[in-house]
Amino acid sequence: MGQPVSMWKQLILTSLLIGGAFAFWVAPAELKQRVPFFSAKEAASEERRTRSRQTPVIVAPVERAADDITIEIVGTGRALRTIMLRSEASGRITDLALEPNVPFETGTVLLQLDSDDERLALELAEARLAEATRIRGRVASLTDRGVASDARLSEVETAFEIARLEVQRAKQALDERTLLAPFAGKSGLPLVEEGAWIDSDVDIAPYDDRSVILVEFDLPQAALSRVSTGLSVEAMTPILPGRTFTGTVSAIDSRLDATSRTARVRVAIPNPDDELRPGASFTIRLLLPGPTYPAVPELALLFDRDGLHVWRVVDGAAEQVPVTLVRRRDGSVLVDGPLSDADVVVVEGTQRLSDGRTVNVIGTRAARSS
Repeated sequence: MGQPVSMWKQLILTSLLIGGAFAFWVAPAELKQRVPFFSAKEAASEERRTRSRQTPVIVAPVERAADDITIEIVGTGRALRTIMLRSEASGRITDLALEPNVPFETGTVLLQLDSDDERLALELAEARLAEATRIRGRVASLTDRGVASDARLSEVETAFEIARLEVQRAKQALDERTLLAPFAGKSGLPLVEEGAWIDSDVDIAPYDDRSVILVEFDLPQAALSRVSTGLSVEAMTPILPGRTFTGTVSAIDSRLDATSRTARVRVAIPNPDDELRPGASFTIRLLLPGPTYPAVPELALLFDRDGLHVWRVVDGAAEQVPVTLVRRRDGSVLVDGPLSDADVVVVEGTQRLSDGRTVNVIGTRAARSS
């Protein structure tokens, strides 16, 4: 009887061992970690199995970027002040001081017409005024003594005023024979020669104040809200290739053109060295500042039937975030949506994602490509 009893004990012991091993095999990972004899190799294997159930992804941080716009527009330059010189009188040119690109100060004599008749007329008027002044004084003295009547005094006073006005008119006629610089500036090529007869409607020469060059162009209405007077701009011209000049917006038209939906904008470019010329073409570059938006790599932006979205990683799980495209720029996109600077978005591995799916971040990229 001893041998059968020993056999039964062996069978029972074997069953307990098998059952315990099976229970340990199906036990949770936390229990296995507390079991002293569970091997590190088996723990690593379990970790690999857990990761295999996660979606591997590459992420990039969300950045903030300004929606600045750069616009280049071509316009034509003109001088700060520009006129066509003309004489107020007709006559023969006796002296012509005009030379192209020579600076003149305000009041400098530019052209002189023959003026002999006008000088004689002035001398005659001054002589008449002197005589009228003498007679007025004598009659006034006689009137004070009661010798001359008040009527006589009134008569000589009128003669005096007429003589005085004749002198003023003669001086004005003489002054009109001389053409003076109306402001500090430079002349273009003269259109007349010394000795020529000119009338008051004859063009003599263009005359400019080139201390500042003004460039005007039409700006689309969509960009008008970003432009204000004082905004700094860059200017380039074929006259000086490779050079860049700085100017400012000096004026904006008060209304839009109803046909083109554009507004006229004027830019002032200082020209202290007189290197720039009126009439030249200028390329004006405007950097128009805008509001800031979240910036993500272009690969992070996805489209489905509900619109655009990105996948954000929150606590190791994917979350779909709807966004609106603002602008594409250098491999990144500006979007409008509930994203913060602390967020990261998925740029690779998006095909297998769904809301709440756990992810395994295997790499991180910069938000903007180089």
